[in-house]
Amino acid sequence: MSISDFDFIRERAQTHGRELAYVDEAHEVTFRELDLYTQKIAYYLNEYGLKQGDLVATLLPTYLDYHFTFALQRLGISTMSKNNFSNFNPEATPDWLITIKPHPKFKPENTILLDPAILTAINDGPEDIELTGYKNESDVARLASTSGTTGRVKYISVLAGELEVLGKRKSSYDLAGLDHVLSMYPFGSGQTYGLALKNLLAGKTYYNCFFTDHRLAKMLRTYPIRTLIGSPAQVAAFLEVQTQTGTQLPILKTIIMGGSPPSQQIIDRIKNQLDCQIFNAYGSSEAGNISIEEITSHETGLNFAGTIVHSDVTIEIVDDKNLPVASGEVGIIRYRRSGMASGYYNNPAATTEFFKDGFFYPGDMGYLDSSGRLVLEGRSNEVINLGGVKMNPEVIDAIAMAQLGVIDCAAFSIPGPAGVEQLAIALVTDSDFSPENFEKAMAKKSKYPLAAAFLVSAIARNENGKILRSQLSEQYLNRIQ
Repeated sequence: MSISDFDFIRERAQTHGRELAYVDEAHEVTFRELDLYTQKIAYYLNEYGLKQGDLVATLLPTYLDYHFTFALQRLGISTMSKNNFSNFNPEATPDWLITIKPHPKFKPENTILLDPAILTAINDGPEDIELTGYKNESDVARLASTSGTTGRVKYISVLAGELEVLGKRKSSYDLAGLDHVLSMYPFGSGQTYGLALKNLLAGKTYYNCFFTDHRLAKMLRTYPIRTLIGSPAQVAAFLEVQTQTGTQLPILKTIIMGGSPPSQQIIDRIKNQLDCQIFNAYGSSEAGNISIEEITSHETGLNFAGTIVHSDVTIEIVDDKNLPVASGEVGIIRYRRSGMASGYYNNPAATTEFFKDGFFYPGDMGYLDSSGRLVLEGRSNEVINLGGVKMNPEVIDAIAMAQLGVIDCAAFSIPGPAGVEQLAIALVTDSDFSPENFEKAMAKKSKYPLAAAFLVSAIARNENGKILRSQLSEQYLNRIQ
């Protein structure tokens, strides 16, 4: 079966025609329908003037993003997905943008604005057209955004010749999950595209729901989904909806969280509301899943990234001179595995900073315990200096998340008198939240005083669920000006 020419989509239509290839909160698509619709999209885009060698960005709802991405790849065009209207990085500025709403910073003449007329023209297009896919294994098939926790979003490239490796790479849901996996991550994240590709190759259904409201609860009731994957914030929001709707989910048996360590409060809520095994997964777009740990019976206060279960993964804890530290000592995490990225797309400075001696440096601090489990101790580039006292914002996150009514939160720094940093926190809350009780609890449980706390509708995160603390700082400063 060919991968880079994407003939496998046609083959899957022949072998699994009436089975479901794609399901979200509003759509069901069979493999036969997927084959036909991506052919029609490809025909329209080819006639419009898009060609091999172009880089095309999609800024679309997941249903359209999924179909347009695979249609573009059937044409052999490089793709990338965005889930917001932030500026494009200079090193990854696309030739074309496909969207349902104009991007304020992208040239209109190279924007394909999907409206009812265009969608009708696509549906009326021909079927069974010839599609060649990528001509060379060195062609860029996909750009995936990386963590960018400090706001510096970077991209890795997946070449056409690497698609088969990506489709076969073992991920957290392969190791711990059961069949029928639903992802809450946006399609722009590397692991979500990888899951979609893996399921397409295997002839399995790709389930996705970016909403954490009643629509997700309905999907979980309707389909035989046994594994749910998402960030702790997404899972927390879903648990709130489950409580409100009284949804019973006897089939759901596994919840896998990633992007940031889940709080004990979230773990306890899952155990109280669902009969599920709970896992924390650790990894990156650069290397895929690195480790996984069952945390159903979690030891309070430890942020387990998990046990390294992949035979091709090497992980080391080193000091600031890249020398291994003593066993059990906190240091800088670095790892390597076969088939991982070796650098960032058109970004040599970031490549030099994060890739050294064959290892990838994710920016995390941690240690290996006596059982060989990786324990996280925060991020090396997120330390807040409070007048000479350095602290990890995740410590504040954990305390705040344990308070009644807090659904999601993130600590960050703001400028104080004489240029000294002060601690602030953004909060997503529900009806149980009391500002007075929260203030008293934080003063009692945290040795770091809070200069400000403000409510937001959502915590700023990138495509992979990592908190963008610098954006929260800007958001707060803009609000008080």
